[in-house]
Amino acid sequence: MHTDFAPETGARLGRLLPRLASDHDGEVVATVRAIRRTLDSAGLDLHDLAERLTQAPYDAPAHGDPHRAGASDLRAMVHRLRAFALHRLTPRQADFIETAARLLETGRALTPKQTDWLRDLHDRYAPNGNYRHD
Repeated sequence: MHTDFAPETGARLGRLLPRLASDHDGEVVATVRAIRRTLDSAGLDLHDLAERLTQAPYDAPAHGDPHRAGASDLRAMVHRLRAFALHRLTPRQADFIETAARLLETGRALTPKQTDWLRDLHDRYAPNGNYRHD
């Protein structure tokens, strides 16, 4: 399921969420109530918000070779692995995922070997329909 918010709901939540960092307990509680009212008015709940926040962004595959992942595809793979499978990876695999994340976040490219390893880990561990229990 892909949870999308109406633009006005997303904008309101975007303004409210930073207020949760307040040092004043009353403001935090009021913010939580405002978030819940916003979600209620959109027919959503906190579970929907959590799902939306943990979804990897979807980007169309890169143009050209359909087997070649673009940077946004690779970032989505890293996101899914970090969110759902990091605890199942070996320390070496987990370190690789964190390194790949840092490289991609700074606009650097992965080598073909790194891309293949990322794709293999994603295919084996990410919950996208190809999830396998090893």
